Amino acid sequence: MTMFSSMWFGSENTIVINITSNTFEQNILTLAEAKGYVAAISTSKIIVNIASGVTVLGLTTYPLRTGALNADSDVVININGNIDSYTGTSGGLIAVPGSAGGDAIYWETNTGGSGSYAVNVASGANLRSGGGGGGGGGNRGSRYQYYDGKTCQGPIIYGSYGSTGAAGGFGEDGTQGSSGTFGGGALGCEVTYPGAGGAGGAAGYALRKNGRTITVNNSGTILGTVG
Repeated sequence: MTMFSSMWFGSENTIVINITSNTFEQNILTLAEAKGYVAAISTSKIIVNIASGVTVLGLTTYPLRTGALNADSDVVININGNIDSYTGTSGGLIAVPGSAGGDAIYWETNTGGSGSYAVNVASGANLRSGGGGGGGGGNRGSRYQYYDGKTCQGPIIYGSYGSTGAAGGFGEDGTQGSSGTFGGGALGCEVTYPGAGGAGGAAGYALRKNGRTITVNNSGTILGTVG
């Protein structure tokens, strides 16, 4: 459940968004609009509180993104639970690279403006990007029985694949797939498709700032790049 409240401090309207149960792929702009926020004109301060024990999960996209908030709005994200992004997909066969893991918080406020931004990770809380997918295994085979006067095993042996690399844990790159193995026969019989395994995917960002100046106070665990 996501609960909302709004409070007035003098002439400044502050919107407080409390996330109190497990959820996924939240957009701060959308949550604020439910309380009357209009990005084109509103300069309300927005505070997002993620309760202890609660996980905001990314399944196929960012667990938490700001949306295009008014750049004059102050934004504070207080993490007492977890923000966890998704793991990249593996490269599969024939050396396809693994895909990148997901960013945990994606900042996309409008350009310019006077807003100040902060992310506070409390003790025991986690802000974790998705790990990269493992690279696909390489493939090697042998040519048909006779090739350029050489005796080879044949027909061409497909399926001599290396293993797919391991996906990275939170904040870690995936590993490269292993090379395929030669099917056998005389020197010169080898065919590669290619032989080397695919590269592992990069880990996502714990916080992708997109050029914003964001104060990060960390008393918990951040896995992944902040930048």
